Amino acid sequence: VSAEFEKGKIHFVRGKNGVGKSTLFRILRGDVSKHEFLSGEVSVEGEAFVVKKGGRFPDSFSGSVKLVSQRFDSMLADQLSFSENLKMANLLEYPGFGTMPDHKEVPAFISEQKIPLDQPVHLLSGGQRQILAILMVLQKPTKVLLLDEPTAALDDKNSELVVAFLKELAQQLGIVVLIICHDKEMVDRFADDYFFELLIEQKMDRR
Repeated sequence: VSAEFEKGKIHFVRGKNGVGKSTLFRILRGDVSKHEFLSGEVSVEGEAFVVKKGGRFPDSFSGSVKLVSQRFDSMLADQLSFSENLKMANLLEYPGFGTMPDHKEVPAFISEQKIPLDQPVHLLSGGQRQILAILMVLQKPTKVLLLDEPTAALDDKNSELVVAFLKELAQQLGIVVLIICHDKEMVDRFADDYFFELLIEQKMDRR
């Protein structure tokens, strides 16, 4: 399978269960066991990362690939505010004593949509919590953002909120956004690129 994704846009990956959508995301993140065979190349901003005859992509690439899973709520501390959760996402793996680090400046989209930064997370809508989870992973350097069914548990209004946020975010940050999505109507309305979702479905169905 070969595909090209443009920075600053969102791209949907669609296909039947079992064709390899989640496996693709796992490979890009470097989550490959020593018992799996992997061969291929990823090129980002002119820099090529190659895997030959097994192995995994170098951490210099996989470390810049961030994932928001379907269970995004598990990332959030319900009793803390939107802002406090973002600060937590900036903690080091082994934090020391001292003040909580500050978070990156939130996009203007947050204030435009009147998402309260000081309100406990459990009082936010599903779409607002999903947006928070996205911003939390983006507190660390990111070139590729992966989302697994980000609107599956949301109603139409919140789904539109999240996808509108992702489109604006991709443009502002100049990152590649890949979204696994089974909702054909959502794909038809918001996709910036249809090529890969068609290719992966056809390619995998022939195997």
